[in-house]
Amino acid sequence: MAVEVTGARVAVIGAGLAGLVTAKVLRDDGFDVVVFEKESAVGGVWIESRTYPGLRTNNSRDTYAFSDHPYSRSADMFPTAAQVREYLASYVRRFHLEPHLRLAAEVVELSRQGPVFEVEVRRGSDVTTWLFDFVVVCTGVFSEPHVPEIEGMRWFVGRLLHSSQATDPALFAGQRVVVVGAGKSALDLAAWAATHASTCTLVFREPHWMIPRYLLGRIPSDRLLTTRANEAIFRYHRLNRTEQFLHGPGRGLTQLILRVVSRLIRLHLGMPAAMVPDKPLPGGIENIGVAPEFYRLARGGRVLMRRNNIAAFQESNALLLADGDRIHADVVIFATGWRQSLPFLAPELEGAVLRDGHFQLYRRILPPTEHRLGFVGYASSPACQLTAEISAHWLSQSFRGELALPNVDQMQAEILRVRAWLTDVLPASPQGYLLGPFLAHHIDELVADMGLRVRRTRNLMTEYLAPMLPARYSGVAEERRRRRSATSWVPPQ
Repeated sequence: MAVEVTGARVAVIGAGLAGLVTAKVLRDDGFDVVVFEKESAVGGVWIESRTYPGLRTNNSRDTYAFSDHPYSRSADMFPTAAQVREYLASYVRRFHLEPHLRLAAEVVELSRQGPVFEVEVRRGSDVTTWLFDFVVVCTGVFSEPHVPEIEGMRWFVGRLLHSSQATDPALFAGQRVVVVGAGKSALDLAAWAATHASTCTLVFREPHWMIPRYLLGRIPSDRLLTTRANEAIFRYHRLNRTEQFLHGPGRGLTQLILRVVSRLIRLHLGMPAAMVPDKPLPGGIENIGVAPEFYRLARGGRVLMRRNNIAAFQESNALLLADGDRIHADVVIFATGWRQSLPFLAPELEGAVLRDGHFQLYRRILPPTEHRLGFVGYASSPACQLTAEISAHWLSQSFRGELALPNVDQMQAEILRVRAWLTDVLPASPQGYLLGPFLAHHIDELVADMGLRVRRTRNLMTEYLAPMLPARYSGVAEERRRRRSATSWVPPQ
């Protein structure tokens, strides 16, 4: 095995949105950066080989953007997968990230030898070892498809696919399609199948809350929902005085607001009875998404909805449900989520990052005992590009030795406290990466840690009622530079 000692000091693993913005931030901060991406294109979950027909963003183009690179006005208000790919490609071109990219380069092992990280990279049949001072993992939480094991599925003569593999529109034509799941991807695929397949059946255990694309006419819903005022209705693990009232003496008012909002969403989307969640918000908020097209088709009888479990596959093309009914299918698509795993981490690093299936990351970025290893993209939020960008600034400042961190015990105690809160308020996703609706709260913590302005607008009205648009944070890089010591910083040798 060849050993290649590179002059680059930081390895970024993954070239999705988190990896690209991390590479830019670190490079602009004086690091030499190499980005390893196992696919042959940048984009992560948005690459063409992983996006199903009809996929659009949950967010409008105004919120699903980096702070210094808005979408083209020619893009749809809710961009298609192709438009997201073009946006990310334009980001690479504009900020000259091409020289830093190593595509079709899969990291197969990451280990630490003293202060240096060894990164084993496979390109074709060649495996090369690179040496780095720092590593940032940006492979994300949607990297390993999860398909449940069901009795008899090996004998099924049709097609069995995960939602990320259902990328060919021809797959649906004239077929009897069964989609398993009730999240956004399941509803998107069922809507596509309802108009392109012979029949479509949605099989799910429980329905989830979805929201309309537009509210109050033609206002994109995320512009109303991603505000500080909206976040206050949900209980964060730290509460200001207003939030202490809303989740203490004023809890009844908060619950009433959420019940009313839940009913309005149900009416606005025209949810069929079978698709109405069992509990009002905030119950199930972990799985919320945007899929209005599905409900229109379901109301019109284009989708058969079965709240049930698949007990087994029978014969050559039959699914046996738990209640004894059978469904015949040519194609079964499992929109059943993802596993969060890091198979390339050496055991000692994996032990520092994962414990009992939970991520051990301070601020969802830094393992308390590994300050040269960071994670960006593990704070899944209503505006992932923005949280990734601010996380990259936070991590770069930490790598530069310009961030005052708590000691190991304090960081670990904070992680445990946040984990307990997550288990309580977001029980369907306690692994430690989901932010839920708490976009502003998380960004406030990172910005405060960096010693920057937490309040970003001119008055309280816009600060609390206006959407958290990325442009609020377009000056973060310059603010950080102004705060630095006059002494120039030199990367460790």
